[in-house]
Amino acid sequence: MKGGTTLRLINAWIALLLITTVTYASTSIYGSAFDYRKAKPARDYFSDKTVDQIASYCKRGMLGVMDLSACAQFRYEMIADVLNKRISVVEEAFKEGDKANAEYGGPAALPFFKKGQANWEQYRDNICYSNVYSVSQASLRFVDFWDCMARITKNRLDELTKPDVDD
Repeated sequence: MKGGTTLRLINAWIALLLITTVTYASTSIYGSAFDYRKAKPARDYFSDKTVDQIASYCKRGMLGVMDLSACAQFRYEMIADVLNKRISVVEEAFKEGDKANAEYGGPAALPFFKKGQANWEQYRDNICYSNVYSVSQASLRFVDFWDCMARITKNRLDELTKPDVDD
């Protein structure tokens, strides 16, 4: 009788563990419909580290999959912060130029820049989502996703920082 009770308790515990795991997996941002905007900042994952410590940690070899993913997300967040600051500078320059254009009845450029930036973000997101979903359930697919986001964001930053490089 005692052995049967113990076995039932173990089975109940295992069932509860499975239900909890399935529930967590279905509510995770890494579930089937991934939305990077719902991801907690990578700094939350590395809550006990400074930005410099995180950067140093992420340069190590032999990191686990979760650490690799958090590091890739961290690299994206760092470059996205720099891009957002650059966009603010560019928008301020457009505002000044638009004031001068308005004196002569010229059209404003800032609304077109904002629309272009929104379209660029949609392009970046779609390219990176297509990359992540094309590899199905590969264990490093979210590392690839965040690396894609960082790479394309860095390219955009370069475009806005050195716009006349081709001239």
